[in-house]
Amino acid sequence: MGSLDLLKQLVEIPSDKDASPPGGRFEYGVAGFLRDYIQKNLRDFKVEEQKFEDGRVNLFVSDSAPTSLLFLCHIDTTEEGNNWTFSSRGEQQGLRFYGRGSLDAKCGLVAILSAMEHATKIGKTGISALFYGDEEYNSAGMKKFVQEFQSRINPKLALCLEPTGGLLRRGGRGITELHYILRGKTGHAARPKSGISAFEGLNQGIQSLKEYLSGVNDPYLGHPSLNVARVYCGAFQRRNSENFPEFGSTGNIIPDYCELILDVRTVPGIDSQGIKEAFHDGTRKTGVVIESIEVTKDLASFISPVEPLKFVEDIKLEIMGEPLYQNPEEYGYSDVQMLADCWGVPTIIWGAKGENYHGSDEYVDVNSFEKLENGLKKVVERWEG
Repeated sequence: MGSLDLLKQLVEIPSDKDASPPGGRFEYGVAGFLRDYIQKNLRDFKVEEQKFEDGRVNLFVSDSAPTSLLFLCHIDTTEEGNNWTFSSRGEQQGLRFYGRGSLDAKCGLVAILSAMEHATKIGKTGISALFYGDEEYNSAGMKKFVQEFQSRINPKLALCLEPTGGLLRRGGRGITELHYILRGKTGHAARPKSGISAFEGLNQGIQSLKEYLSGVNDPYLGHPSLNVARVYCGAFQRRNSENFPEFGSTGNIIPDYCELILDVRTVPGIDSQGIKEAFHDGTRKTGVVIESIEVTKDLASFISPVEPLKFVEDIKLEIMGEPLYQNPEEYGYSDVQMLADCWGVPTIIWGAKGENYHGSDEYVDVNSFEKLENGLKKVVERWEG
């Protein structure tokens, strides 16, 4: 089966949060397809299913030797969305292959399968692969994998397939996500001292947090960043049937309630404790009370050393002949940070060119996909364990 044919079959299988494959949920259909394909075509490898939620599994694929080189790629996608010009379930137009997941990251699945087939042909062992779920949502798949495999394997290099525009990435900022509920006191808008504005508590907390973040600039990862992702604020009345807050509709009442989500992309020197302390210092000045705080994500940054990755750089230059690395300050969190944290393993991210992943008319550049596939085969050939 040709690589584009295999990619089309994978793209045809929905693997987002709305998918309902037989026997499971989300990306379970892709997991089943990969399991069957490997058992039929890559018989030197065994496939181990790892359940991380009801109806959802990771696949760990390995040969008889201890894992030294670990390929990994996620098997879920974002939702299909609307306004597609081309088929979201796979369509080639010239040198572009369209479809949800074509770039992010099912072309990576195909490239890994090709590399593992090549390993069998040349007799290279110690090559393993992790096909994991929930990368696009809550990282549950990777969390479960690290929890159960941290004492079972000890890879010497991890290579993750994700969209990088053909470039390499050897580091990434961390992520801390916090969900706050702030409480003030209602009062008349004409008499500011008659109440305590929950919004002012938010405002001062944000200013204090910005000051804390502005004091750090990592030489490689750059600056931390802050995003106020969601805010509900007003004179609290009740929660509706979907548990969202409802507020009074007039403008003459000081708001006593503020619920918000903060997203902070972290670098060394910034951590969740410092983030909380900085935000709290600001809110405290206003008299606003922090009713609750939930840290929903707290994952560290990572930076891999250059030397263990040199042979991958050489391969990349041979087949693509382009500048080497992405600027990590321009990109988001990656689940591979959990691998780097768990094993201290040099970790690199590499993916094909394309556009519009997470949007309509997502596509992978066919030439870039083929070069990536060849690049992974060369990684296998030159890997010395």
